[in-house]
Amino acid sequence: MSNFLGRALGSGLLTRGEGFTDVWLVRHGQQIRASKDSPESIAYDAPLSDTGRAQAECTGRYLAGAGLDAVYASDLSRAKDTGAAIAAHHGVAPQVVEAVREIGIFRDVPLDRSFEEAVGAERARQAATDMVRDLTWDSVPLSEPSADFRARVHGAVWEIARAHPGQRVAIACHGGVVNAVLAQEYGLDRDFLFRPAHAGVTRVRFATGGADGPSGALTSTEFPLPGERAIVLTANEIAHLEAEDLLTF
Repeated sequence: MSNFLGRALGSGLLTRGEGFTDVWLVRHGQQIRASKDSPESIAYDAPLSDTGRAQAECTGRYLAGAGLDAVYASDLSRAKDTGAAIAAHHGVAPQVVEAVREIGIFRDVPLDRSFEEAVGAERARQAATDMVRDLTWDSVPLSEPSADFRARVHGAVWEIARAHPGQRVAIACHGGVVNAVLAQEYGLDRDFLFRPAHAGVTRVRFATGGADGPSGALTSTEFPLPGERAIVLTANEIAHLEAEDLLTF
């Protein structure tokens, strides 16, 4: 039987060929939860909890043998510290990229108020109902629009991938970022595809060259790709966290 189908799928889905960029998207470790009535400005840049630090260190050990060429991180403290725990095993310093920070949830809520205080209890309840039904950030008023968020993080991750043709990179970021990058890449309407675990790992392979792409990144010579492409290799790896009883969401 001809292996044509296997060879074609291997090339198209980036498991056959060389010169691809592998990117590990890592959600930050668990953060300290703000109280219900805390201003949203406090909750947005919450630091890692003790559990979160243990999760970050666990994932650092998990990726110690990945041979990472670079580590990037959001500018929010919980992601920066997670990135530092990963980078420590590879002799590199994490590079901070503001564009991969979490969605500006409640971005336009006054800094000294909670979301419920700003929009009222009834509107807040309706927003939660809409989010459950529609699975989109646009259900939440006073927040960064979904389309803006998607464009921001998808573009930033692709820029990082293009800067490292044929290399391996980790990006310590956020659950919303992981979902947004994948949803945008696959043309999906929903903003929420799955809930990444704290310090969970999602691996994406990027073909940054192709017939119409920039030179310097090889794809399969048997079936040249028509430009750039990204394919999910794994999603939400959690076995390392479960092994140390550190799994949280």
